Amino acid sequence: MAVKSSDVKVFESIVDGVARAIGEKPEDVIWFFQVREVMASMDNPMSDDEAWKVIIEDKKSVKLSTPRLMEIARAELKKFRRIEGKLKKLGVI
Repeated sequence: MAVKSSDVKVFESIVDGVARAIGEKPEDVIWFFQVREVMASMDNPMSDDEAWKVIIEDKKSVKLSTPRLMEIARAELKKFRRIEGKLKKLGVI
């Protein structure tokens, strides 16, 4: 299904308005909803075949130390919770 340019403009206007209303960047608002979707999908059970497919295909090495990964995760969670609080206060979620 092709996306019309008018649909894209409406979407961008909505995201810009929400971002402006909560004092965040539009890309961070989009990021929040992407992360929220991934978190929701983690609640759905996965078959063994699907799980092995993810394990095998998504093998990626990370060249960061565990403490650095934890530091990044804490910062991202803090950002997520901040945006979540603002969106709840605004009544968007």
